[in-house]
Amino acid sequence: MFSAEVLNFGSLNIDHVYRVPHFVAPGETLSCLNYSVFAGGKGLNQSIALARAGVKTAHAGKIGHDGGFLIETLKEAGVDTQFVLEGETPTGHASIQVDSAGQNSILLYPGSNCDISETEILSVLEQQIPGTWLMLQNEINSIPFLMREAHKRGLRIAINPAPCTDAVKDYPLELAELLFVNEIEAAQLSGSSGSFEEIADRLVKQYPSLKIVMTLGGAGAIYRCGKEFHFEPALSSEVVDTTSAGDTFCGYFLSSLMKGFSPADAMKFAAKASSVTVSRPGAAVSIPLAEEIF
Repeated sequence: MFSAEVLNFGSLNIDHVYRVPHFVAPGETLSCLNYSVFAGGKGLNQSIALARAGVKTAHAGKIGHDGGFLIETLKEAGVDTQFVLEGETPTGHASIQVDSAGQNSILLYPGSNCDISETEILSVLEQQIPGTWLMLQNEINSIPFLMREAHKRGLRIAINPAPCTDAVKDYPLELAELLFVNEIEAAQLSGSSGSFEEIADRLVKQYPSLKIVMTLGGAGAIYRCGKEFHFEPALSSEVVDTTSAGDTFCGYFLSSLMKGFSPADAMKFAAKASSVTVSRPGAAVSIPLAEEIF
């Protein structure tokens, strides 16, 4: 039987990607330069990043009858899919604009990602071994319930609460060991503005037990745990598509910690992986294998 090192309970989306000269403005009709369909969702992307980084990964989530190719995508990447459920609600999807600079703008339809019952969640968690990492994002329903029930069962929790809605402030984040946020999400969670160092200081005061990774886009990323601090600059790379950069960073950082890397070395490895991701088009398909990073 497959015994996962990480269970990622997360979203599964169909990504509709439109290449545009610039993001559509209010009232504007704009012809796209190219259209593609990819497997996506922060959950799926992070599962693939974890698996390609060499971690035994299982994905839990939910699709509609139109989402079968997402399961095949996960399997091809080496992700176990026995905990992926199928229901009547259509699969979640995203409409993604990618501009000439490689930046993206995303409109998300949650679909079946937000149609997961507490009974289904418990059924999955009851099959996990204590000490297994649970990876979470914020694109499925019942995250607080998931965190509390996972913690009761001895799972170690890493969470990337993106998109960061107002509800996240009431999540039991103190039950997690590892928190991934970008600088905007960090400011929202901390309720503060200022430099990223000041925002990180505020987060550490709010969640003193957490290991915090804050990604800063093209500026790099920082790691904070108590007074421990590490800044990792982003590597220079031709930017084609930034859609999965953050997901790649999350997957590769966690996998590196699990392999015994120091936080500083895990940051370096994750930064290298992300620099490869942004140089390629698409979401999941752009995430590199570990052997491409060295």
